[in-house]
Amino acid sequence: MQEQNYSHKGWLSLLNQLSKNTGLSIFLLFLCTNLSFGQRAISDTEKLASLAKLYGFLKYYHPEVAQGKFDWDQQVLVQIPKVLNASNKKDLSGVYLNWIDQLGLVEKCKKCKTKDSYFDKNFDLSWTQDPKLFTTELSSRLKFIENNRFQGDHFYASSDPLGRIIITNEPLYKDFEYPIEEYRLLGLFKYWNIIEYFYPYKYLTDQNWDLVLLEMLPKIRKASSTEIYQAAIKELVAKLDDSHAWIMFSNQKYKYLPFKISHIENKAVVSGFYNDSLAKLTPLKLGDVILKIDHTSVQEELDKNLNYVAGSNKAAKTRLTYLNIFKTSEDQMNLTVSRAGSIENYVLKTYNFDDFKISNNPSAIKSKSISKDIGYMDLAHVKGVDVTPIFKSFTSKKAIIIDIRNYPRMIFSKFWRFLNSEKRNWVKEYVLDMDYPSRYVYKDINKTFKGSRTFKGKVILLVNEKTLSRAEFTAMALQTADNVITVGSQTAGADGDVAIFEYLGGYKTAMTGIGVLYPDGSETQRVGIKIDIQVKPTIQGLREGRDEVLDKAIEIANQ
Repeated sequence: MQEQNYSHKGWLSLLNQLSKNTGLSIFLLFLCTNLSFGQRAISDTEKLASLAKLYGFLKYYHPEVAQGKFDWDQQVLVQIPKVLNASNKKDLSGVYLNWIDQLGLVEKCKKCKTKDSYFDKNFDLSWTQDPKLFTTELSSRLKFIENNRFQGDHFYASSDPLGRIIITNEPLYKDFEYPIEEYRLLGLFKYWNIIEYFYPYKYLTDQNWDLVLLEMLPKIRKASSTEIYQAAIKELVAKLDDSHAWIMFSNQKYKYLPFKISHIENKAVVSGFYNDSLAKLTPLKLGDVILKIDHTSVQEELDKNLNYVAGSNKAAKTRLTYLNIFKTSEDQMNLTVSRAGSIENYVLKTYNFDDFKISNNPSAIKSKSISKDIGYMDLAHVKGVDVTPIFKSFTSKKAIIIDIRNYPRMIFSKFWRFLNSEKRNWVKEYVLDMDYPSRYVYKDINKTFKGSRTFKGKVILLVNEKTLSRAEFTAMALQTADNVITVGSQTAGADGDVAIFEYLGGYKTAMTGIGVLYPDGSETQRVGIKIDIQVKPTIQGLREGRDEVLDKAIEIANQ
């Protein structure tokens, strides 16, 4: 009998001929579809993306791999040429099945139980069942490994008492400023999977994390120099959309201008000074608009750098980008400045950040009486030992303004005895379930303390884009006060401490480490904390020497 060799079109033709037989048609359609998937050309990027995912999945799920029994980096390096040489789904799945077979037997897991309640917005292993890339046999094998995953102390990852991820036992790679292609890919595989399994806010990124992998693979592969390679990694980190995220390629110390720059009315505006004595040495004034840096427009520099700076929202991302573009290794910086319609050019001295002596500023105000009825405290300078004396001095006040447009100490619990007449829920957290990577479990909802003699007047909190991380956590804690109002603008949207680990080559990098929600489940990451009255500073207000957010708080206090 002569062997029949049907092409894809041939199968469709045969299907049409037999269309009167409904059952046979359905069967042949299923067969044709599977043949189509089997013959479908798979791009190199798709192959490498599947390898990256399998590398991470086996690293954290396979019982033998998760215990550290293999030189896992070398294992994946060996697979790269095999994967790239695979011509279709069957060949690719064959490579992976052979690899898995060499890792040892996965036994039925007696302890692999699922919990009653997960925070599961980050969890997605559906790629293991993708019929376009994997055969049924491979997908079944991966599902079995998921269901019988490793339980116990992981070799490559653990969590600290707070629930933040700790990356462990990764090989050290020295002198890897610009590694060869295989190691550039390995670095991407490692980082992508740390985010995939251990970043609590992966579900909130603007770009789907799977698509990030597909986009960054060719950029990392084709990076032709150290500068281009490191720029690609910065872009990768920026895609976390997280104000806690950064990467450091050197320990170089930069110099800074002695004044603060804020994004006001879509302009770079001088909004404050780091040090009073240094402020007297600069010709710039509050409300000055900076047009150019070293003869390049600020907007051009901003546009050029935004893609390489991580930020949870536009306000935070812009502020962090300003910090990046207004630093230099030089002793001076040329600025073109607009003030009241006139334009001036200045050559300004730059300083080491330590020269600003921010923590030892003799003119720093911890607290003061704005009026007979209004007290004010600046949490940038308040220490734990100061809290009780300050509240005692404010006993007769009708309102207290608490400024959190800064980075306070971890002392918010000391305020509760003066602000909360009853215990209240104030934060809901979720942390890693190391027995089921990428799934998270809720911690018990935290409650405040109850005070015996609480302040009866208004409590007004001031926040803005500088209210970041611990400051946002503090704001949430103080928002439980009996009679509280929050005034200001969107905060940095990075709530939940910091997890620091290394990118391949020994480069320090970071991300937010814990999932933080309000007790009702509403998000703080990216959106920032809840604000009752929105107030933003204006250029005119700065030029007039007014703090418009504080002015609004005083107005509310006097009502």
